[in-house]
Amino acid sequence: MPMPKQDVAAVPATRLDERFFSLGSRFAGELMQKVVNYRLKPAVVGDISAHLAASSALRALVGESNRSDHVWFVPDLDALDARLGVQSS
Repeated sequence: MPMPKQDVAAVPATRLDERFFSLGSRFAGELMQKVVNYRLKPAVVGDISAHLAASSALRALVGESNRSDHVWFVPDLDALDARLGVQSS
């Protein structure tokens, strides 16, 4: 049985407000929940290594999110394509 199609909302990490990466602000959770409520799969695309180095809570969130199928954090569009199973032509 084929998987149901789900649209992905790919957001460049550089476009996100700094509050997104500060989990105490609750901005990330609220934003991700809103996107999921619209039946979209949010994907943060880009290098967030500086934010990860500064926050163990963010590292835990990213690790848990990437193990699930609801929210992804990927380094680039090629990695997003790989997660989505897109085959290059």
